Amino acid sequence: MKHLAKTLMLASALCLLSGMATAKPIKINCQNSAKCVHYEDMGKSQTDDFYGQCNGGTPNGMNMVCHPVKGMTCNEAQQDNNYLNCTCTNWSATKRQTATIDILCPTAN
Repeated sequence: MKHLAKTLMLASALCLLSGMATAKPIKINCQNSAKCVHYEDMGKSQTDDFYGQCNGGTPNGMNMVCHPVKGMTCNEAQQDNNYLNCTCTNWSATKRQTATIDILCPTAN
């Protein structure tokens, strides 16, 4: 148990020293709307996971687009259980930046 605690402390210290923050999950639930836009202020060297959903249902027919700015990357949204998911990283070690996440929901007929 003593070795496990030392290993966890060392891993935490390495993450802090590397300057790269760990990803935090951000759930975006688009309720009763054809389109929702979410703006996320991301810290220096920060990575965030975005999970989008329409009206609490399955992602069938919905679309999620994650827009990076210069110095940031976002992957293309993929299905993750009942959500669409993308991950964005702000690679700048000197400034905060804003990612834009668009969720497009199918309209009810």
